[in-house]
Order: sequence, then structure tokens, then C-alpha cells
Amino acid sequence: MQRRKRGSSEIPSGDDNVLSKPPTYGGQRKVKRCTMLGLVLLGIGGIFLLWTIYHGVDWTVRKFKPPMETSSKWVHQNYAAKERERQAKPLPEPWQIRPKPSPKEVPSNTKCQEKPRLNREVLDKSLALGTLFLLEHQKSFGNFDYEYDWTTGENTDDDMEVRQAGALWGLSLILHDMMDTFDNEDTDGMRVLHIVSVHLLRGFEFFIMQNSEILDFNGVTMRYITYPGAKRHGIGTMGLVCLSLVEFLRATGDDVPEYVKQKLISPHKREELESYLQQLLAFLVTSHSSTPIQNLEDRFRTWNKLISAANWKSWQVQEDPYRQTEDGGGYFLQNYDDEGVSSGISSSYYDGECLLAIIKAAKYLNYNFLFPMAVGTAKSLHHRHVTMALKDDEDSAETKGFYQWSSMAFYELATVEFEEEQHYDPTRFGSWLVDLALWMVDVHETLNRPKNTGYAYEGIVPAWSYAAASGSNPGTAQHLHCTIEEGLARLVSWQVGMGMVENNVEEWDGKMGLGGVQNSRKEPGLRIDTTQHQMHATILARRLVYPDDTWPWSTELFVQQK
Repeated sequence: MQRRKRGSSEIPSGDDNVLSKPPTYGGQRKVKRCTMLGLVLLGIGGIFLLWTIYHGVDWTVRKFKPPMETSSKWVHQNYAAKERERQAKPLPEPWQIRPKPSPKEVPSNTKCQEKPRLNREVLDKSLALGTLFLLEHQKSFGNFDYEYDWTTGENTDDDMEVRQAGALWGLSLILHDMMDTFDNEDTDGMRVLHIVSVHLLRGFEFFIMQNSEILDFNGVTMRYITYPGAKRHGIGTMGLVCLSLVEFLRATGDDVPEYVKQKLISPHKREELESYLQQLLAFLVTSHSSTPIQNLEDRFRTWNKLISAANWKSWQVQEDPYRQTEDGGGYFLQNYDDEGVSSGISSSYYDGECLLAIIKAAKYLNYNFLFPMAVGTAKSLHHRHVTMALKDDEDSAETKGFYQWSSMAFYELATVEFEEEQHYDPTRFGSWLVDLALWMVDVHETLNRPKNTGYAYEGIVPAWSYAAASGSNPGTAQHLHCTIEEGLARLVSWQVGMGMVENNVEEWDGKMGLGGVQNSRKEPGLRIDTTQHQMHATILARRLVYPDDTWPWSTELFVQQK
């Protein structure tokens, strides 16, 4: 084939159909090469852009220990600042639900007609002594002496993480009760408040800041407790630490005394604890059996979906996945390991603890969007641990384990007001609350039990309050009130320092075991959870059965001992 010279306009001749193949000039070849090069570069750039986008967002869950924080450096860590920024996005609050105020007076025919065995003065002294015991038996690390023999002065080597977390919750409940009746001008009382606050912050430091693991995924953080020495951890521990934070944050809101705000609980510290609660709750909520968790990434997807669905899905659509009464679901996975992987079957104790934590967070703090999940789970757990359990055994140990936790949870769900649409029937939970209390009194026969039953009154007292306020059955309310009078009066006498058990010990120095509660009339072992449960029952009795706005603690007692 003839080729023309560069720059020539002559068309070559020959048999080739050169007209069907336009000539390629040198400039055109350069353009083609440049075009191809540009496409290659564009492809490489696109690949790099996609790589950058992909790796700019962390698509894998990172697990790491938090920095070894101490209460004196709450806000001086770069990590803490980043976490506040990450968690700063407000959570949705789609449901118009508020707590229903407790009635100031109840009909006289709802109270026991027998001679009173308890009064406010006795309960105030008991609570002051119990508070002192919890403070005295908190270790320097922040956890507690598990069991103390007050006749020998020796501690046992036993330990249980969920009961340790329960003691922390007990201190938090005490602080909340203190703040409700505190006189801002009482300088002696301020010293007591100072002592309790310092011990409580030390407990948070131990559980949350020094013995936890962090999961991070795409800018969202979760945290879970890893109690020292354990390889598997109970989800109930998470529930109780969350409850501790809820009560603390309720107690230290806008009305906190200026001294406390400046010296103990600054806004920065409070923000940190709010962040910790959100991290712990995210892990707790995604440990529910109704959430499809195949790997750690699924936890974060579930949590994000729960938040995003709150503003546009109906209440019923959000409640339904957790209300599982036929297939045996609707509970919290019992355990998790050091890697944050949940497993196990249902535990009536742990289910109740976790349920109460979620309900209180939804009702009193900014976790309003969790209400549908809480209501659905409450229905599932009542079916599992009450309805089905009592079919198999009318005095079921499973129901006993669920009793006080579910009773406190049902009381919270029963005592609400709806501003607009009523999303569920509160009286249903009120009925369950009273029925369970009658079961505890009449079937389980709590008054005839030889061991300490302080836990029972954490449910019986709220049940009496609800029954008395409703006024529908004065006889039932009166029956529960008489049980409170008789039962709590007996348990108070098992407390060291209340004038009975110490009479059995020669040469008692007036300090050993002061305020601790025995597990029976003659057992000298003072277990931390026995005292904690009875002190909470005492707080409930003071608030609901024997209300009084006076400062309840003997300041002189605290100052002398501390």
C-alpha cells in the first residue's frame, strides 16, 4: 500500500480500499495516546478515590482498652474529648411520656390497722448505718468487701461481679435520695454528701474507667465491663452499672448544689458519665436475643437502626420484634466474653436487671426512643419468667429471681402519663405488679423465710404504693402494708447497730460491722448485696410508705466514723 508523505494532500492509489480507512495523521495518533493515558489515569484516580473513601471510614470493629483514667483526670485525655464529640449528636425523643407524680396521701383503709412496728425515725437510722457500712467496706480500688464476718473481723475470699455492681448501684440510690432532701445551707450535711459522692465516683472509676473494653466502629463507641479475674461476664453486671449511672445522673441535674458542682461533680465530669452510659447502654441493648447479632459489626448496625427508626417507625412496629411470647425469645443473652461476644440462655435475674436499666434510662434520661423495646421486652419476660414458670411450679425459683427486678420495672411502666397518644396500657403492668406481690407474700410466704428477704420489699413496697393510689382494692393494699410493717421490722433487727444482734456478741467495740445486715438472725456474715438490697427497700419504704422531707442521715454519726 502506498503511503503519502507527511503534509501531502495526494490520495494514494491501489487496490486497498483506503477511502474506507481514513488516514491517520501523526497529530491524531498523539491525541489517541493522550486520550488512552487520560483514561488510564482517570481509572487509577477512581480506584484511589474509592480506596480512600473505603479506608477513610473504618469498616471494621476496633477493640481496645480505654486509657487508664483516674477521677482527677476526667477531661484531660484526648480520648475523652473525642468521645464527647462523637457522642454529641442528640438522641431522638419521639414519645410524649412523663413520670406520674406519686400521690401525697392515700386512703387510711389501705394501711395496716394493727399497732405500727416501724416509723420514719427507725428507718432513717437504719439507712444511715447501712450507708456507713457500704462506705467503710469499699476498697481503695473502688470495689467492695464481698462478705465480712463482724464477730471475727475477717473478710471472705469469695467474690461475684454482679453483686459488686449491685453495691455500686446501692450507693448511687443513696446519693439520689440524699439529693432529693438536701438542704443547700446545711454545711454538716454537705460533708456527708461529699463523702458519699467521692466513694461513688471511685466506684465508677473502678468499673467503667479501669475495668472495661471499648469497641469502636465508624465513629460509634460501645463499652462493656470486664471484671478482674473473670473470663466470662454476666450481662446483669452491665445492667447494674447502667442503673448506677442512671441514678447518679438523675441526682446531679440542674438543681445540684453549687458546692457539689464546683468541688465534686463538675459539668465536665457529668458529661463524661453521660458518655459512658451511652456506650454501656448501646452494648446492653444489642445483647438482646431479638437482635440478629452474628458478629461485632452487627451490634453497631442494630444500634444505629434502632436510633434511626425511632423518628419514622410506629410504636407498634418498634415494639413487635421484642414482644416474643411464642418462640421463647425476648430475653437478654446471659454472658459475654472478653472480646465482647454474647452467648448463653436466659437468666431471670439478669433479664430483670437489664430490663429495669433500660426502662429507667428511657423514663428519666434522654433515652426515650427505647420505650417500645422496653415495653415489648417486659411483656416477653413476664410470659417467660412468670406465666410459663408458674405453670411448671407455683413457687418457682425462676419467678423468685425475676421478682424484685420485674416489680420495680412494672412499677415504672405503670406510673406514667401520656401527653398525646397512649402507646400502651399502664394498668396492665400495675396489675402484674400487685399480682406478683401477692404471690411473694401468699405463695412464696416471704414472712416465713428464715433468710434475709430484703429483696422482696423492693417489689412489695412499690406494689402497695400502686394499689393504695388506685384505691380499687383497699383489702389488698392493707394486706401488703401489714407485710411491710412486720417483715421490714424483723429485718431491721438483723442489722448491726440497731440494738439486737450486737447483744449476742461479748465486748463488741461499737464499730466492727456497724450498719451491715445479716443474712439471718444468727449468721455473722455481712454480705455486700444483702445490705444493699435491704437499704434500697428501706429507701423505698421511707419515700413511699413513710414520706418526710427532712434530712434523714445522722450527720454526727458520719463525722464520728469518717
